Amino acid sequence: MNNYLEDYYLILIENNASPNTLDSYKRYLDDYVKFLSKNGVKSVTKISPVDIKKYISYVNKRGLAPSSISIIISAIRSFHKHLVLSSIIDENPALHIHSPKVQKKLPEIIEREEISLMISSMKKSSKFYERDKAIIEMLYACGLRVSELCDLNVSNLFIDDELLRVLGKGSKERLLPLMGRAKQYLLEYLDSKSKNTTVKKSDSVFISNNGNKLTRMMVFNILEKHFIESKLKDKKIINSVMRVINFNKNDGTRDLGISEILLHYPHLFLFDIYKLKVNTLPKNWIKLEYLRKYMYEVRPKSILKQDVDYVFLNIKGKHLKYIELIKIFRNYVGRKISPHLLRHSFATDLLKNDADLRFVQDLLGHSDISSTQIYTHLDKRHLKKIYQNHHPRS
Repeated sequence: MNNYLEDYYLILIENNASPNTLDSYKRYLDDYVKFLSKNGVKSVTKISPVDIKKYISYVNKRGLAPSSISIIISAIRSFHKHLVLSSIIDENPALHIHSPKVQKKLPEIIEREEISLMISSMKKSSKFYERDKAIIEMLYACGLRVSELCDLNVSNLFIDDELLRVLGKGSKERLLPLMGRAKQYLLEYLDSKSKNTTVKKSDSVFISNNGNKLTRMMVFNILEKHFIESKLKDKKIINSVMRVINFNKNDGTRDLGISEILLHYPHLFLFDIYKLKVNTLPKNWIKLEYLRKYMYEVRPKSILKQDVDYVFLNIKGKHLKYIELIKIFRNYVGRKISPHLLRHSFATDLLKNDADLRFVQDLLGHSDISSTQIYTHLDKRHLKKIYQNHHPRS
């Protein structure tokens, strides 16, 4: 059975299955065949609908979500279809195995004003300012998947024609408009990139500090960093953060001290705060209540090594890194961001402004329009909200 599986995986690769599809199908089918072997089914010709139902019952008991079980059934059905087409079996035993109903969740979105605030509140002196600004704008203005953004090459840009070419799921190509701020920010970034002689030349549009193309996780971290920094420019949010911090915990005192600094010195970023050293800490800052308590009561107990001169330490007594600081305040703010949130916002805002559903489907690269239709429900929710807020009889 394993030999037939390997043949099937090769077929998936030849048919340009996405890496995610290939990975999930391989994981689930390997487990499926392992289960069958343990239960005495040693040949693909001996697999019956009853055997498949037993496996589905088995994964159900493991507490998998209906969406995951639907993928498992699709993988099993597709595998047996391959066996039929290869004349290894006569009938597909999974043909009449029904997938559970999956309730589609409405995708979360981020408001246009929040995206604008992310960009406007960015630290302009950062060496990644142009790059990160272009990333945020292109995810929102072009509706790119994070993998499409990471894989974007300079050769895919047709700036004079205001177009870009992306390779989507299943290696399907599509052309997207590249206009307005997305084009402007991209040109500014490409100009700064061309002047940077310290990194190796790369055809990838978006690169890291060492010249390699960005990974998905890097893009997630870039968005999260700017999202949290932008939220902490709002005094109301900082005050709400301070209300939820547990004062009785040592790291709570530290986090209240950081919040105090942001509240009194709004020009500062978490990026500035994580770099603070004891000998450069302005003396007038010690007047801040929680910062003073942290410096004189909490911090001395946290130090493991006497040569640690950074102000803010983690629970292990070591320098609190910037990424740690972002994650701490992400939990306090209570909101997350991802590249897909910007893609959802792209589609939702188009439909709010009366764009044709088929047009949005093409821009998103959806093969099935039902995947696009979910955004119409978001639009209805928006209409209901307007009605409830403004109509006297709501």
